[in-house]
Amino acid sequence: MKVTIAIPAYDEVGSLASVVDEARAVLSGDGEVLIVDDGSRDGTAALADTLAASHPKVRVVHHETNRGFSGAMETCFRRSRGDWIFLVPADGQTHVDELARFLTRAADADIVVGVRSHRADRWERKVLSRGFHLVARTLYDLPLREFSSAFLFRRSLLDEMPFRSRPRSATLLPEILFRARRRGARIVELDVPQFPRRAGRAKGGQLSVALITLVELLRLWPLIRLDEARKVKRVATAP
Repeated sequence: MKVTIAIPAYDEVGSLASVVDEARAVLSGDGEVLIVDDGSRDGTAALADTLAASHPKVRVVHHETNRGFSGAMETCFRRSRGDWIFLVPADGQTHVDELARFLTRAADADIVVGVRSHRADRWERKVLSRGFHLVARTLYDLPLREFSSAFLFRRSLLDEMPFRSRPRSATLLPEILFRARRRGARIVELDVPQFPRRAGRAKGGQLSVALITLVELLRLWPLIRLDEARKVKRVATAP
């Protein structure tokens, strides 16, 4: 079983190297580390190239400009080569050595959703996160505690999915979870500890991103329902 450890990074020069080192340490067999540099301006891009040149199991994909949360996620999913994709942040708040626990949990699942315990975030980011999860859970009928941390995905499931989320929003993960549930995928949760970020500053708690995401959650709601209804109809009428 080949695993891709996918690490989206935007201006994470202070923490990326240590996260990649930890990822390399837990890889086995023909697994790989995929860094997606999302148009960084602080030296992350050059550091990612150095890491990829120094280690044969490390690859890097660059965005010329910053595409945003969903844009970086989509590149992680579309450019991964593993049978499973372990998505972890570049800030070190979720430790990569949790991979073993995720793989164990995936024995009877297609997606493992990390749920952060003892969140090490500022209060304003927690408030925005709670609002996002409340709206997404309600609109997308997601019986999950949260979906903003580390994930383990069966890649074959993602390969079959169209993605409609606009790159600069944070809606791709709830979109995937909605589509996966409609397709009968098995989704389970796993409690994981969260640690303070190792360097730099958080980007996900910005009010502008929250507003874009709210509008996008509402825009996507009828579109992805129609997509999945059409898929069910095609399957039902197939000879």
